[in-house]
Amino acid sequence: MKILIAYDGSGYSHASLGDLLQAGLPPEADVIILSVSEIGLSPIVKQEEIKAVADSDVAEYFQKYYDQANRNLAEAKVITEQAKEELLRYFPRWTIKTEVVSGSPASIILSRALEFKPDLIVMGAQGLSSFSETGLGSISQRALTEAPCSVRIARAKADVTPYRLRIVIGFNDSPGSLAAVESVALRQWREKPEIRLVTVTELLIALIPGRVFQIIPGFSEGRMKGEQKWVETLAAEALQTLRNVGLSATLHVCSGNPRLVLVQEAEKWQADLIFVGANSFQSEFQLPTLGCVSSAIASRVSCSVEVVR
Repeated sequence: MKILIAYDGSGYSHASLGDLLQAGLPPEADVIILSVSEIGLSPIVKQEEIKAVADSDVAEYFQKYYDQANRNLAEAKVITEQAKEELLRYFPRWTIKTEVVSGSPASIILSRALEFKPDLIVMGAQGLSSFSETGLGSISQRALTEAPCSVRIARAKADVTPYRLRIVIGFNDSPGSLAAVESVALRQWREKPEIRLVTVTELLIALIPGRVFQIIPGFSEGRMKGEQKWVETLAAEALQTLRNVGLSATLHVCSGNPRLVLVQEAEKWQADLIFVGANSFQSEFQLPTLGCVSSAIASRVSCSVEVVR
């Protein structure tokens, strides 16, 4: 397995390292820890050309810029080496390389992913440049949206242990959700997790037609028996896929808006991890784009999320 870890030393980023203990990752993997030192207004000359700049004030700015950039890179090298040491304590057989560069973080992460071709990108929900305490930072959001592979948005929880790992899989029988099921089945879990397949259906309300619609008296809102049976039929193969590898899995059917219900169900059950497909509907010939449901879940939920491509 090939893993690209975007790391900036922030609290969210550091938490993503310990979170990998709950990810079911293999004992052997090729890993790159990538740290990008963000730059603003970069000089148009190389450092060795500064002396040739005629304007002394501009030359002074260039020199200060390069000095700061070098300090930033030196600090990034230290924190990535520390991250490498920590990961090797968790996964002593991993082959880990560190890379430190300057530039636009999101662009470089995506570019490196195209070169390295990882199976999984790992990032914290937010980085050093984020101001909000919730949701996703702009770098995480762009990587999640444009990455050519699966992305794990790590939110470590203090109370999670390998003996109580709870996983929600968003399931609707689409190629994306089936890929999420397959991904969970293929992982090498240290301890068998509890798994819930959560399917969210449309809220069915019978209305009396007229100038103003009214609910038919006595009609039960939400799921009907036929709908429940149909979902159970669709999910049977996915449940069997998980059970074939010794995982305990159950099906839960809810009605409403999946962007809200999946988050609510995960919070209610105190899930530690959610797996979702990148998009419910995707072309056979294109990389799956990020759907609004996957994006909303990754932004709103308080646990880790893997968006599977």
